[in-house]
Amino acid sequence: MTNILAKGHALYAALNSGDADALQQLLRADFRGRLSPGLPRGLGKNYSGLDAMMGEAWAVVGRLFQLDVKVDQLFDAGTVLIVRGTYNGTATETSKILSATFAHFWEFDGMQFWELQQITDTGLWRDAID
Repeated sequence: MTNILAKGHALYAALNSGDADALQQLLRADFRGRLSPGLPRGLGKNYSGLDAMMGEAWAVVGRLFQLDVKVDQLFDAGTVLIVRGTYNGTATETSKILSATFAHFWEFDGMQFWELQQITDTGLWRDAID
């Protein structure tokens, strides 16, 4: 298994368990996140810095949803990790089910990930909240 794939498996384990310490080891402090425009509650925007991503994006998602990120495949594209999977969970406010596929593109510097671009069906996220 290549380094990027091993780090990718560790990354999704940390995301699913909410392990902030592991995330800080896997992601650079100057991390940038680009979440899909149209996500509910204004989440679909760009985030600059790991603290912003963890506090303004992932923490909010964690309050809005009981969510499991199921990885179907990880692809080593050199300096980019491409991940295909499904978000499965329940909206905490409505108890509606969310099941939305995603593609994640993680930029990798050889040691840490420094950028994420997310692609998902934002309409399914909004439907679960409304």
